[in-house]
Amino acid sequence: MKFWIDQEDFIYLFQLMKAAGIENDYKIIGNLIDEGRISVNGETVFHQRLKLKKGDVVEFRNHHVKIFERNIKGEIPEEFHRDAKTKGEIKHGKTKKWKAKPVQAELAIDDQINDLAVKVHSKFLSGNKTLACAESCTGGMLQEIITNQSGASEYFMGGIVSYSNKIKTKILKVKQQTIDSCGAVSGETAIEMVQNVQKLFQTDFALAITGIAGPTGGTEEKPVGTVYLALNSKGSLEHQKLTLSGTRDKIRKKACLSALKLILHQL
Repeated sequence: MKFWIDQEDFIYLFQLMKAAGIENDYKIIGNLIDEGRISVNGETVFHQRLKLKKGDVVEFRNHHVKIFERNIKGEIPEEFHRDAKTKGEIKHGKTKKWKAKPVQAELAIDDQINDLAVKVHSKFLSGNKTLACAESCTGGMLQEIITNQSGASEYFMGGIVSYSNKIKTKILKVKQQTIDSCGAVSGETAIEMVQNVQKLFQTDFALAITGIAGPTGGTEEKPVGTVYLALNSKGSLEHQKLTLSGTRDKIRKKACLSALKLILHQL
């Protein structure tokens, strides 16, 4: 399928999915992208708001969509009109027509994450400081966000995804007594995670996240969406308890967003 946009224009991936008739429900579109079932130019993508431009190719199952530009007058070249009459492969894309109210909240989170990631990146580079992370419920998402920035190796030394309690105790040296008495999802565990990952990587800053992303695992005392953050920097320790809502993916993103805000506040 050929999909047409104006010259020098773009269309977001989630918009194209609907505009090209691949899927009409924005919630389903969001899930397909989040699950890594869509590829762009041969690579799996996870960003709903990925900007697609001339020459980009989107694939999903038997759908194959390539982006073309109209001519300078905003028209489709005549040879493609003739092609369309015989093959029916033309889709006219005007991005302004494709509103996405059902996914605006998710897009707002993605935008905020991207904006803060850029600011954190700039601050670390200019401040000549280093960072390490220990993540549990976010499963490395924060480290992916950080390393999406080109040049992050200048300050990001590494991290541990301590998804299991065994890794928390064996690698991060969280005391078994702490987990037994306070729980893996607790301020006490987050503090030991951040202190020990900082020792392990010998960094100026360290950030730890532990929580319950759901949809299972919550209790009356600690429901789904309970997340603890801890930041160790400049000889001071700060920790937060968050009560987040939404899907599993949204809770993880909100936790990363809060972590970036916490880091930026201390930089």
